[in-house]
Amino acid sequence: MNYKVLIIDDELAICNALKLSFESEGYNTIFTLSAREALSKLEHFSPDIVILDLRLPDMNGLSLLLKIKNFNEDIIVIIITAFGDTSTAVEAIKKGAYDFITKPFDINELKIAVKHALEEQALKKESIILKSQSKKTSFITQDPNMLQILAQIDLIASSDSTVLIQGETGTGKELIARMIHEKSPRAQKPFIAVNCGSIPSPLFESELFGHEKNAFTGASERKKGLLELADKGTFFLDEIGELPLELQSKFLRFLEEKKIRRVGGLTNFPVDTRIIAATNKNLKREVEAYKFRSDLYYRLNTIQLNIPPLRERPKDIPLLVEHYRQIFNRQFKKNIKGFSPKALYLLENYSWPGNVRELKNIMERIFILAQKDIITEKELPLDFITTLTNPQNNFKKEFLTLAELEKQHINKALTMTSGNITKAAELLGISRFALQRRIQKYNIR
Repeated sequence: MNYKVLIIDDELAICNALKLSFESEGYNTIFTLSAREALSKLEHFSPDIVILDLRLPDMNGLSLLLKIKNFNEDIIVIIITAFGDTSTAVEAIKKGAYDFITKPFDINELKIAVKHALEEQALKKESIILKSQSKKTSFITQDPNMLQILAQIDLIASSDSTVLIQGETGTGKELIARMIHEKSPRAQKPFIAVNCGSIPSPLFESELFGHEKNAFTGASERKKGLLELADKGTFFLDEIGELPLELQSKFLRFLEEKKIRRVGGLTNFPVDTRIIAATNKNLKREVEAYKFRSDLYYRLNTIQLNIPPLRERPKDIPLLVEHYRQIFNRQFKKNIKGFSPKALYLLENYSWPGNVRELKNIMERIFILAQKDIITEKELPLDFITTLTNPQNNFKKEFLTLAELEKQHINKALTMTSGNITKAAELLGISRFALQRRIQKYNIR
């Protein structure tokens, strides 16, 4: 597809450089030097991507961003500016910008952001289908509680009962769901996963159940929903607690009848898929707070698995460190032989609020920067060591809620990346959309 790029910047040299660079990659590219000219180009040029300078002679870039999004919310807007700070970046993201890049920047960084944005948009349009790619999925553990859960998987896999997996973010809930699927009679059929927190509420019904042609504005053809695509296979709903309340009754009806009706459709038709759901919330409390339907909760909760956080299974940390040592040695073509006793002690005594996902990200960061064959405490991230070696910090940390910890982590990531949302999301090990939702949730400025 020949994507269209509109560059809006009052510096002619930057416009020319970006135009040449993007055209060399096959993009259909034009530029304007003012907001007024840009607005006149929107309708006739219909860009897929807008690269927007924050300071323009005739309009504030954030105001223009809103006008672009009002014209077509699907246009991807990337902000570039020489006057960046975290609060401005957060405000831009809230108004719909995909990313916020500070000048001077490497053109390749901008190209990568554009590429990622288009890939994410394509994934959303195709519903983010994840199929099982391996028959050797395994959960690395020697924790007795975790081993007990794993021992039950063969029995759980042999049935078609719904499963509810509870555990903190990053504990491996999807991995458990994949293991159940791979050991089940449905293993040769699709495993389709969706994160309920990653789909905007207005699109959720269409994504889950599909839609008929002309069901709503923009529905130019019939589209199968994720449930229909998972027919004969397994459908995994991550963060089920984020399922919009108005859709919970329709999803409950599907669980009871095993039939769906596309948006705009007139008939119900059967779909045979096994449902596995996961959540990092206490769904029982959500039910008590009238945020989650009690009948849906009990229908999902036929089999419940509670995945313990990494801090409750410290003996798993050396196993995971060794596992990622082997992976990242291969990936980065290095020969790291191991960790010093003190470095390993620090890793084992960290609380890991992000669980295995955070451990993986820390390990990757260590291996990218490592220059010796033994990792010592000096190679561990500075903020990581500071948290561990300051008793006052550790004492306070024990009394912070998970929400407070998460907000602190997000603020730290935004500060470390100068407000770059893409880099902050990568650092945190979550998607851009998930980070944007959390920025709004915690009112981060």
